[in-house]
Amino acid sequence: MLNVIDLSVVFPARAEKLVDLAEDLSLSRNQIRMFDRFFGFETFHCDHAEPLDRLLARASEEVMARNHHLRPALSHAVHCHTLLSTHVFGQAPSLDQPPASATGPACLQAFAAAGVEVFGATMNHCATGLSMLGLLDHLLDPGALGLILIGEKAFHPAIRVIENTTIMGEAAAAVLVGHVPGPFEVVETFVRHAPQFWKNTGLRGENYLDGFDSAYLQLASSTLSDALAQFGRRPEDLRWIMPHNVNAPSWYQVAEDAGFQKAQLRLSTIGCYGHCFGVDPFLNLWRGAQDGVLVPGDEVLLFSIGLGATASCALLRVTDVPLPQLFQTSGVS
Repeated sequence: MLNVIDLSVVFPARAEKLVDLAEDLSLSRNQIRMFDRFFGFETFHCDHAEPLDRLLARASEEVMARNHHLRPALSHAVHCHTLLSTHVFGQAPSLDQPPASATGPACLQAFAAAGVEVFGATMNHCATGLSMLGLLDHLLDPGALGLILIGEKAFHPAIRVIENTTIMGEAAAAVLVGHVPGPFEVVETFVRHAPQFWKNTGLRGENYLDGFDSAYLQLASSTLSDALAQFGRRPEDLRWIMPHNVNAPSWYQVAEDAGFQKAQLRLSTIGCYGHCFGVDPFLNLWRGAQDGVLVPGDEVLLFSIGLGATASCALLRVTDVPLPQLFQTSGVS
């Protein structure tokens, strides 16, 4: 069985309030009120001066420093991202790092140089990192470890805002997994595709969201219900649902439709971080560990939907393996 051995989530130090984003994101007063009072957004971490490679490196270095004795067992490292391209090809992301190349971010290049198999994954978009748990469960040999890196930059207003839905923040996660004991067992995973929404190249004027707003709630709730049926669980069997941070009202509706109680939702990070692409479920797991709400024996469901569209779930069981000593760090440089 695959286990999550350690987890790090980091953010740019620069934080900005929703009310200060109106001009940059072309938000009207009514939109600001909607995102604040109705959707629950308050602040975001975003710093255009911190390159993606540095953000990802901070997350991976934190995890690997805590688990340096496991480094020889690391066989795979993957960068999961939502946008098809995370760099301008051939352009150095910063003065002290090499140009981006086919091997991906500089932090992946360092792993590749050490003999680790590296690759990037994107086609499940914001659900890619969560979907990777199931893939690595099959890829990793007994005793081998995998490192999942998730993160990207909210570098343009067209990327930061999904109209009348959500606002993106920046974060990076590093998730160390393997078939060795860890604080979280990955009991089972479930992935569903809605291929009618596949076209999402990032170009302006695309109609990839046409009809998605009306299909979203049903896709989310039916995926939750069908995942539970596959897992042999009822809604009341789960202690927590740890979802992506699209917005709070949509999750209240999804939970009601799927038979969950509102109190089972962990949504405390929406207000202070926004929707951080594929990091969100792991961000909510990380914050749950910080808040001390995870008890051995608890089962929690991580959930995310990525445009395209893919809905992905992972059922985790909290074990009695202690969390790494430095698990509960601030995540801000």
